[in-house]
Amino acid sequence: MIRRILLVVFCFTSIQFLLATNRHFLTIGTNNSVLVIFSTADSMVLDNPYMTVMQNTAACTAAHTVNFGTRVIAALSDVTIKSSKGIIKLQRGQVAVFLESETYQLPEGLYFEIAFKKNHPALTVPEQWVEPLKNTTVYEDDQFRVFEERLQPKDVRELHSHAQRLVIRLNRVQLTDPRFSKEVKEGTGIQVPNTVKFAEPIVHAVKNLSDIPLFNIVIEFKVPHSTT
Repeated sequence: MIRRILLVVFCFTSIQFLLATNRHFLTIGTNNSVLVIFSTADSMVLDNPYMTVMQNTAACTAAHTVNFGTRVIAALSDVTIKSSKGIIKLQRGQVAVFLESETYQLPEGLYFEIAFKKNHPALTVPEQWVEPLKNTTVYEDDQFRVFEERLQPKDVRELHSHAQRLVIRLNRVQLTDPRFSKEVKEGTGIQVPNTVKFAEPIVHAVKNLSDIPLFNIVIEFKVPHSTT
């Protein structure tokens, strides 16, 4: 009896500690239940009207999670995923895409889970469209495309366009727009590895100032565009 009381007290104290120390709460409805995830600042790294991004944990492993559709797992290390599509093994910089009807277990390894929200606001478009070169598309559907954004040391990607997108940074490099930046200040334009950024539409050029290649994974919404 005393053990049961102590166990109840311990559980209650633990829950109170989680409530006091966690900054974010992610409540997700499934077909059968509502799941409340206590999410620390280290696990939920981005949440906006378009997507939710979790790091080294996953919130949308079930099929038909309410308010969410397609999910993408982007690997930061060797990752193993047991899913309705079988066992998937990824290396750093590779992705696995799961449609709304597909399921997976919590991946093993270091990764980001990107979950697209349904009924998100209308997408915005850049003022003109110039297709970016020197990238490799690894996945594409009607909603978005995923490409490896690579640029060799000291190389330049000439003027090009982007729609709204999530950028997953993998290498630490320094970038600048060579049209404007003749002298680049130390510490500016740094790509910090294993971080993400949601970026708005832009038309720009990019130069890699570093001695190692740029390597990002970009998940970009597809929008109507013209080449005028």
